[in-house]
Amino acid sequence: MNAKLRPYLVSIPTLLLPGLSHFLLGKRKKAGGFFLIVGATFLVGILMDGGIFTLKSSNWLYRLAGVGELGMGLPYVLCVLAGLNSISPGTVTSVMFGYGSTFLITAGLMNMLLMMDAFDTAIGRKDGE
Repeated sequence: MNAKLRPYLVSIPTLLLPGLSHFLLGKRKKAGGFFLIVGATFLVGILMDGGIFTLKSSNWLYRLAGVGELGMGLPYVLCVLAGLNSISPGTVTSVMFGYGSTFLITAGLMNMLLMMDAFDTAIGRKDGE
């Protein structure tokens, strides 16, 4: 594999499963912790009736939330395809919608940070910790 391309490729598995990149880098404990934290945050958001926002929404703020949630990768895509907790402006029906949506967006943003952390580890910017 091209040495310049490797760090970019090693960060992509996190989009399939939170912490997977760290697992592949040999950081098993960190990977498990990241999987539990990000996965639990996403699951709590779903259970609290948080909205799964898409990038096609007419509301710019909902599109921005969709970008944050998109950071979860495959779990987000599966929720969109299944129509799970799909939301559009004016259809909020749960009191917990705001809290759940915040959990979902936070999970996506944390997963994006995990991708950046895996990249930094792969290029040697971070020590083994």
